[in-house]
Amino acid sequence: MSTARLCYYARAHIARLFGAAALLSASFDAGCSPDRVLQPDSDGEVALTTPQGLENTVAGLGAPVPISFDTYERSRQVVHPSAVEFPSPWHGQRFWLALTPYPNSDSRVENPSLFASATGDDWTVPTGVTNPVAKSGRGYLSDPELAYDPTSDELRLYYREVIETRHGHQKPKHRADVLYLTRSGDGAQWSPPQALVTDVGRFVVSPTVARRAEGDWKLWSVDAGVKGCNARETRVIMRQSTDGIAWSQATAVSLSQRGFLPWHLDVQYVPQLHAYWALVAAYRRGSACTGSSLFLATSTDGVQWTTYSSPLLARGALPQFSANVYRSTFAFDPDGESLTIWLTGATTVTRADHRRPRVLRWSAAVWRTQTAALLEHVHSERRALTFADSEPSFLRRLAAENKLP
Repeated sequence: MSTARLCYYARAHIARLFGAAALLSASFDAGCSPDRVLQPDSDGEVALTTPQGLENTVAGLGAPVPISFDTYERSRQVVHPSAVEFPSPWHGQRFWLALTPYPNSDSRVENPSLFASATGDDWTVPTGVTNPVAKSGRGYLSDPELAYDPTSDELRLYYREVIETRHGHQKPKHRADVLYLTRSGDGAQWSPPQALVTDVGRFVVSPTVARRAEGDWKLWSVDAGVKGCNARETRVIMRQSTDGIAWSQATAVSLSQRGFLPWHLDVQYVPQLHAYWALVAAYRRGSACTGSSLFLATSTDGVQWTTYSSPLLARGALPQFSANVYRSTFAFDPDGESLTIWLTGATTVTRADHRRPRVLRWSAAVWRTQTAALLEHVHSERRALTFADSEPSFLRRLAAENKLP
């Protein structure tokens, strides 16, 4: 095990013992001292630099701790979680979560998979489920979104099919994105998938669904135009529905993060706060989606959004997420005073033979925090971690080829 990884797990243990919130902004160096941070250098490797964005500890903020999922293709590399928490066990489990494997950014196995947990820490495949829940023969499946409908007492799994055409050994060409829905009354038996929305010739990514009340469903996505991961402009769009199945035409909402472009998001209605909350993975304007950080946005109507001056978790703040912090998900405790966040993101690794290109290694973490502390954290003005002006060459290639989920 590398020194950096040993230091990271030591830090995670310390965080569990002492709740050291400052770990969100700083990392230990190879000797685990507090005066250095780990960041990717211009070649994508982890390098040591002077710490930036250090802040005073916010009481109750907590810190992320790595977690693992046994994926069906055995890589344990995961991305794009979507969680539903029940106040008491639903068919044996309080927490249900959908995600996709993404080993070294290989979209061939990127298919929606289902997990369940009693605590939100240790996840297993639910009884009666065989992952993946769905497969595609026309491209790949990504961006799963899990929701619960109390009226019908069923889980709903939405996911995006990316339709591609291939000609010989040429790079696949994007044709369309299709949003599907499959439903289950017990978490084990799922209905045949139903196509709901089709976007032709545009990358419409990261669908996220929230039910505010009976007859009041909203669906947000990120419209990245024809460039996708390499877009120089993106916008968040919203559709409305009375049943979560038949959707209106999309309209743009007001959600912008100064200096960044939204790429993936998870939106939920929080009844305890009478507001929508969103975790937004956004990348710096002028770069590409390979280098996203995670931000918070809040809204009372889902249309006009308030964003905050500092990221919830910046790229490079943890070695586990040195390359990016990607689509993440969350669930509030019943009192609304605390919440759990399940994070995913990537770090850069070099192949053992040093001959093949570097890759992104994807992983997950869980973060338990208090609502007031999190809001104080994102309100505070902090210097962002700095990186080279240009992305590492292999990250630029991934962006150009739209090789991110």
